[in-house]
Amino acid sequence: MHQISQNIRSIYHNYRMIPLFLSLSVVIDYALTFYFAGSIENILAYEFSPTLVFAVRNDIVLPYLAFTVVFYYAMGYTVLKLLKGEEIYPIGVLIILLMSITHVLGGMSWIVLKEAFSNMVFMLSMTSIIIALSVFGYEVFRRG
Repeated sequence: MHQISQNIRSIYHNYRMIPLFLSLSVVIDYALTFYFAGSIENILAYEFSPTLVFAVRNDIVLPYLAFTVVFYYAMGYTVLKLLKGEEIYPIGVLIILLMSITHVLGGMSWIVLKEAFSNMVFMLSMTSIIIALSVFGYEVFRRG
């Protein structure tokens, strides 16, 4: 049990590893989406992400996915590297993990197919944004 706790702590403090969860969650999200949507028409009709719909319409899904994975990793890495040693580092980790969970649940929404579930996924996404904006505002006022 102590070893597991130590492993989790070492992952938590590794700003290079945490963004991998986000990148992996995007791959899981889109894999579930394409597998369970059933058809391109369903994706075009029901997918929430306008950027994914654009990629599907323009037949650039693989470059879009590659760009998204790299972009998410780079941004997560940059943010956590900048926050390392700051008191708000845990909130940065929380936001990245919350976004990761949101992506996986977004892909699972094609399995569940319930409006309430999709709304919950949307609210998790909005929660990430609200937390990020609130902490940013807090830091501006605290340092200002």
